[in-house]
Amino acid sequence: MTNDTQKWAESLASLYLNISKPILDIILYCKKLAEVVGWQGPAMSVVWYIVSGVILRKITPSFGKLTAMEQQLEGEYRALHTELLAHSEEIAFYNGADWERKNIDKGYDRLHSHIDNVIVKKFWMGIFDSMLVKYGATLVGYTVCGLPVFGPGAAAYLAKRGDQAQITKDYVRNSSLLINLAKAIGRIVVSYKEVQSLAGYTTLVH
Repeated sequence: MTNDTQKWAESLASLYLNISKPILDIILYCKKLAEVVGWQGPAMSVVWYIVSGVILRKITPSFGKLTAMEQQLEGEYRALHTELLAHSEEIAFYNGADWERKNIDKGYDRLHSHIDNVIVKKFWMGIFDSMLVKYGATLVGYTVCGLPVFGPGAAAYLAKRGDQAQITKDYVRNSSLLINLAKAIGRIVVSYKEVQSLAGYTTLVH
C-alpha cells in the first residue's frame, strides 16, 4: 500500500507537469507563430497531433490495467515470502521446503512474465510514439516553415522580404517557435500513459 501510494503521487505530479505548462506554451507559441506564418501553420501542427493522439489511443494497450495487475502480482509474491517467514517452523517440521520453493518460484515466474510482457508492449508503443509524434511532426514542421515562401501569401512575403538573409532569419525563428510548440503538444499527447498509470494506481490505493 505504501509503495502504491508513492507511485500514485509521483504519477499525479508528473501528470500536472505534463499538462499545465504545455497548455500555456501552446497558447503562447500558437499566437506568436500565427503572427509570422498565419493561422494555417499552428493549425496544421495541432491537427496532426490530434490525429496522432487518436491513432495512439486506438492502438495503445490498457497500461492502467497492466499496472494494476503488476502491483497485484507483486503483492502476491511478497505475501508468499511473508507466509514463509511466518510458518517457517511448521514448514521445516513437515519437510515442506521443496513445495514452498516451487510455490514461490511460480509466483516469481508469473510476475516476471507479466513484467516482460509490459516491457515489450512499451517498447513497441515507444516506436509508434516516435514515428507519429516525433518524426511525423518533423515533416509537418517543415511544411509549416515553408508556408511563407511556398504558401498562398508567398508573393507578398517575397516582395516584402526579398533579402535572402532576412528569409533565413525568419526561417530560423519560425523553426524555433515550431519546435517549442511541437514539444508542448507532444508532451500532452504522450501524457495518456501517465493517465493510465495513475488510473491503475488509484484503483489499487482504493
